[in-house]
Amino acid sequence: MADLRSGCPVCGWRLLLFQFCPMISHNSYEYGRREYHRTHEDNGALVLVVLAVAVLGVGFYLLVSSFHIRTHQIVELSFYLIALIGAGISVVWYLRIRKKRIENAWPHPTVFVPMLKDHRHVERAFDQNAIISGYDIYSRPWYWSDDSRRMQTVVVGQSGSGKTTLLHNISAQDIRRKVNGQHLPVIIFDGKGDQEFLNDLLPEIAAAGRLHQLRVLDPFRPEVSVRFNPLYNKGGSSQELVNAFFDSFLQRQDFFRGHQAAYLSDICRVLDYTGKIHNIPDVLVMARDELVLKEQISRASHMISNQPDISQQRCQNFEMSAKNLLQSLEDRERLQKIQGLLNELGMFTEDDLSVITNAYEDLLTLDEIVDQGLVLFVSLNTNKNARAVTALGRMLLQNLQLMVGSRYLNEQERRRDGRPMVSVILDEFAPFAYPNFAQILQTARGSNIALLFSLQSIPQLRSVSRSFGDDVSSAPNTIMLLRTRDEETARYFLNASARVTGERRTMTVEKKGVLDEHYEEIGFGSITEIEKTRAVDFQIKNLPVGQMQALTTDNRLGTLHMHVHVRRPQRWFLSSFEPVLYPRLQQINAHTRGANLRFRNPELARRMNRISGKNKVPSV
Repeated sequence: MADLRSGCPVCGWRLLLFQFCPMISHNSYEYGRREYHRTHEDNGALVLVVLAVAVLGVGFYLLVSSFHIRTHQIVELSFYLIALIGAGISVVWYLRIRKKRIENAWPHPTVFVPMLKDHRHVERAFDQNAIISGYDIYSRPWYWSDDSRRMQTVVVGQSGSGKTTLLHNISAQDIRRKVNGQHLPVIIFDGKGDQEFLNDLLPEIAAAGRLHQLRVLDPFRPEVSVRFNPLYNKGGSSQELVNAFFDSFLQRQDFFRGHQAAYLSDICRVLDYTGKIHNIPDVLVMARDELVLKEQISRASHMISNQPDISQQRCQNFEMSAKNLLQSLEDRERLQKIQGLLNELGMFTEDDLSVITNAYEDLLTLDEIVDQGLVLFVSLNTNKNARAVTALGRMLLQNLQLMVGSRYLNEQERRRDGRPMVSVILDEFAPFAYPNFAQILQTARGSNIALLFSLQSIPQLRSVSRSFGDDVSSAPNTIMLLRTRDEETARYFLNASARVTGERRTMTVEKKGVLDEHYEEIGFGSITEIEKTRAVDFQIKNLPVGQMQALTTDNRLGTLHMHVHVRRPQRWFLSSFEPVLYPRLQQINAHTRGANLRFRNPELARRMNRISGKNKVPSV
């Protein structure tokens, strides 16, 4: 045989081929599975079963031989024992997988929190200087602290996702609670002009005993609205307000825009030194009527000469403004160059809106809201008189930014401990935003002001500019996302949630069946380590109504990702009591405080009557 192998090399080659063929005829996955089971045989379960059977056999033998228990009694006892062990195992197994079952359930079932238990949670949150915005999937309250809220918040969700319920919950708790015995100043900016939102808050305000502190600013409800003069600054210079007032128009960038801004500033500086409160019609009359312009410059000069405490620099600034105005009278195209400014100012002369923006008495400022701990509700409906309402909204945001900046520079105000936080809720504020508004995010925390921005999608912020949208969306430390279908908004939240290490399982399947072909797992696969976002795209686009996912920062744990059920406040109503906003008392503008400028030129007065279409335009 040895000779045959040595003399026939072909036979040796065939022998090697036959030895190799069985090795490659097996499926690699099947071979790997067999090798895994061969090397990882687990005999522990078999040993436990054998021991259990042996123990039961010895026990039964002792019961029969020593205690003389009959066979049918042993069988009955066995059934009881099996039922008891089965019940215990079921309870332990249910409790063990409860957390995993809740986490994997989708959509997450609505949590139920008893009313008294919810009330205790709210009181405990107030004691910790926090509120409860909702409950997690385990029915645990989320205590949202004031420290986190001072680092700003953005709420995003499409219409009908429960955003209004969330804002109502936050507003109601801020209205109710106190910090060191003082109520929180609350400013609510409703960009939709939804009257239902205000009507739902009225019982909460009345229950908190703050109905007398409520101030409503609604340009289409002048009978209940407070008066807001955009050119009025209590106890200070109005130049900052004038500049912000002009910027709210968002005019086209051209040569005349700078000229009009300087012209408006000069007129308001002159009116400011007259010692009278002035409004938009006063500016219009002074800009059009040369006689009134010269008269007010003369009156302002007289007032300055009788006030020795005015600095030399302020006197020089006034002289420069007066000279510019008098020099402009020599220009034949003076009115044509400022016609754009006059057109913008003319928007505020409509009947309902002028009652609010052109008043002299009982004027309200945002500083008074904060200092006196009031509640301000601003309702702006841009569907009616869109240009004027949009400009008014920008003026309010400009005033808010000026207030934040002044309080940030006030070192005594910043170091004062124990003062309540200022809660500012901006709902659907995107149509009123302007480029410089993003700067408020840098100083709001130091001013003890908590800003909450609410909008339907992130691209709404792109209407101002892309950089503005990036600043507003990236600055807040708390992000609340309700249901949305916008791809950019979903991607924004996914990227903000960060990536974590996960596992991806690949299982091997085998095709089976003849008539009904299907695939079954054969018990072999692989696990690959991957990176994935904590938030899931499918979930954030299919959130049920009243549920949201939140990202918030924690000083110890970093950024937290939570699934939260929005808390719905309990509402109680008495059929015999309904909070009502009573009309304001009729007041007549006091000529002693207001400028009350009228046209001195009769021809100009008649021309304005013809243009405006009114029967009477005051003239002197």
